[in-house]
Amino acid sequence: MDRPITVTEAAVVRWLLNHAAMGEISAYASQAPEKLRVVGGCDCGCVSLDFLPKASGGKIIADALAVYPDGREAGLILWGRGGEIASLEVYDHHPDASHRPLELAHLRTWEQRGELDRQR
Repeated sequence: MDRPITVTEAAVVRWLLNHAAMGEISAYASQAPEKLRVVGGCDCGCVSLDFLPKASGGKIIADALAVYPDGREAGLILWGRGGEIASLEVYDHHPDASHRPLELAHLRTWEQRGELDRQR
């Protein structure tokens, strides 16, 4: 697989950099997500994406959630390696939640999720 990132995928990466950054990310934040290329993904059927060839090591640069209207959730981790955005990992909090398409309307920071829990 080698393809340009979609508009929606780039918007998700941008949202993660702007709203869910973990520590110092200036090297990553200056990159244009719209120019990333998808070079791979996970074989399980989830919507995880690789922007660099898989290799060991890396740094979590953003951490957030996708909360769907039915209450199911998927976790999102944006990974960096060598100063470049390396991958977007999408993992289940509920069965098969990581297989759903990502949309900006579903993205939440961990703090926003806590607010949702308090409102319930």
